[in-house]
Amino acid sequence: MNTVEKGSARLTIRQLSGLGLPAAVALPPLLTALKQLVRSTHAAFFYCDAHGHMTNMYAERMLPPETMARYYERHYRADTHAFSKAYLARVAASDPVSRRTVSIAEKKTEYYKEVLALLGVEHVLYGIVRSGAAQREAIGQLSLYRSAEEPPFNDSEAQSIRDVLHYLSRALSESNFAPVKVSTEQTAEEAMAVLDASGEILYSDAHWLRLVRLARGDRIVPGNAHEEPRALRDFLKGVVQATRSSPNVLHLIDSPWGRFAFRQHTLDAASGGTAQALIVSRLASDPIRLTEGASRLELSPQQREVALMIALGHTNAEIAAKLDVSVNTAGYHVKQVFSKLDVHDRSDVARVLRRA
Repeated sequence: MNTVEKGSARLTIRQLSGLGLPAAVALPPLLTALKQLVRSTHAAFFYCDAHGHMTNMYAERMLPPETMARYYERHYRADTHAFSKAYLARVAASDPVSRRTVSIAEKKTEYYKEVLALLGVEHVLYGIVRSGAAQREAIGQLSLYRSAEEPPFNDSEAQSIRDVLHYLSRALSESNFAPVKVSTEQTAEEAMAVLDASGEILYSDAHWLRLVRLARGDRIVPGNAHEEPRALRDFLKGVVQATRSSPNVLHLIDSPWGRFAFRQHTLDAASGGTAQALIVSRLASDPIRLTEGASRLELSPQQREVALMIALGHTNAEIAAKLDVSVNTAGYHVKQVFSKLDVHDRSDVARVLRRA
């Protein structure tokens, strides 16, 4: 990745961190931006308490509940709990960023076979995120992953993560974990499953289980994994009943992880009209859409800043205060953005960013 691309990804991370969104809503787009800063196959963030125990997590690849429950029993809950010990060692280290590659000896262990291999993990880059201006209390661990086909993480990539940890601190200091209502208009990602007449899943794609777990809205931790399968079945049963009773209406659910929409389609032909495709969509909050849209336009870093502030409804005086310039200078920058985007009023800026 060249310097310009790195600068663009870093700006996106800074802008996302400054939106003031709940941490759980900010996590998915932040991980996407971090993977643009440091090329990774997937990423995760683990909230941990002072004893190193996981209290919540968001991961782009998750172990199924049954597998996570087995991990909890065999590897997590044991006295030799590797996760907590390794996490606390990283917290105590002078450098908040570290990296490792799975060793040949580790590949022979049950932990590698039952966890790392299933997730496609060969190389890991860790970053300890701390809360508050003083950056004293560790709140969790960022993990970026690469598969065996990828090279190990290097010193330059580790430095890139050091440079943005203070932004993550601002965004991820865990807020109240409760259902949130955010302005949403567009799908960020979606998944599908096919269910039979009794509601049993016949087929699901790779992202289905992760999105359903997020939509259900509980904390995701190994200790809860035993109860998850039953809770997910009960949750889906309610969703299926709701979508079947109103087949032409989106079934919306507000979760701590954002807003989710379920919709159903009856399948005919081979199924005889008894099977149902159920689609779940994670909807993008409007500020995130605007931020990501600005990153896709050919704007200078300052123009991106100004375009986003315009789209978020800031006045010229507010833009001037944020940029620490005069109101006249802010007005000049606003006109430059209008010209670059070929628009004539402030509402058009938001429209262009959403479309991007």
